[in-house]
Amino acid sequence: MGADAEIFVFDYQRYRDEVVPAFVELLRTGEPVPWLGEVFRSATPMGEYGYDVVWPRLAAQLREQPTDLARYCTWLGRDLRYLGGREVDRSAGKLLTCSSLTCPERVRCRFHQGGDLQVVEELNALHEALVALRCLGPSQFLGRTITPNFYLPVLERQDVPTGDPLRNLLDALATRGAAVGYQFGVTEGIHGWLTVAETAELAARLDRLDLPRYQPTFAAMADRSKRGGFSASEWQELSLSFVRTVATVAACAGRAVLWGHDVCPDVWRERLAVAAPR
Repeated sequence: MGADAEIFVFDYQRYRDEVVPAFVELLRTGEPVPWLGEVFRSATPMGEYGYDVVWPRLAAQLREQPTDLARYCTWLGRDLRYLGGREVDRSAGKLLTCSSLTCPERVRCRFHQGGDLQVVEELNALHEALVALRCLGPSQFLGRTITPNFYLPVLERQDVPTGDPLRNLLDALATRGAAVGYQFGVTEGIHGWLTVAETAELAARLDRLDLPRYQPTFAAMADRSKRGGFSASEWQELSLSFVRTVATVAACAGRAVLWGHDVCPDVWRERLAVAAPR
């Protein structure tokens, strides 16, 4: 078992302009915005477990118990990143819930402790689908079932200080999806993302490290990958160089990056009969 870890070119602005408002509005009213309604209707029928059934049923449940995240939530950021104080332990599975004792929405909110985990699971699947359909560009394979912690030995070998911002950027790629992003297994889902400015900073900081050098293209990364025969430390450094390269490509195009495990945009497009974004 396990999952493919990939870093994607990520259209963060489209995510903020389209996906986040649609997701928040669905939680607030139970009504999908027009383009989201089209996604619901286009889903491939698969009986009672098909998304053509699951998501309209989810919307009906949200109409009965709406939640206004935009107005009240301090556990999630404006882009749905996890802001909670509890340390994220991905190996324990998706167990994070909000424990606020003061939030006015705590009785209704699906993300609060005691909420319906089935609904939370369906919401996370929807979030991943929308990100995959609307916001993801090309990706690079980084390894099997790894997180950014995989690179800690590289940072130690190259004397990157404990408080260096590079460590915070890599941590964001591991944990921002802890509440909205992680799926309900131990590995799969959207682990985290960066803004456009953060992506440019990540590329610049990684460029200062002693990592493999090649043309900053997906073709060059593919060529390096297929050579094989890497030691553990060599693969750590090569994989981190892939993060640098995708961040460089993304930043040059005004895009950001996202870390995901088995997110698979092509699979989502097939399930939902939706063409790739232009």
